[in-house]
Amino acid sequence: MTESVEDAAGARRTTPRTRHEEILLGMWQDVLGQSAMSVEDDFFVLGGNSLHVIRLISRLSEQTGVDLPLQFVHDYPTVAEGAARLDVLAAKSGGVLTEDSVAGEFHPSHGDW
Repeated sequence: MTESVEDAAGARRTTPRTRHEEILLGMWQDVLGQSAMSVEDDFFVLGGNSLHVIRLISRLSEQTGVDLPLQFVHDYPTVAEGAARLDVLAAKSGGVLTEDSVAGEFHPSHGDW
């Protein structure tokens, strides 16, 4: 069941439902300097740019110990999408995100920007 809260402006915000959503949302809030976000908000619509992507990927790498390509944020521009992908990748390694679980998942032909 999706839980949502109403912010000060009266907008409904979907709150984190999983550990990965909680982690990603916190990182997005920090990197973008915003606190009122939903797991369904689009990173780029919220003002994210290439410098924000670099900061976010760096934070993800520090947190998980896994190097994800910049393309990750472009391919999964919402917290919910990114967290769902991380859940799938982690499941490949017994619930823990590892370099092996992401190997071959992202193709250079799609390009980092």
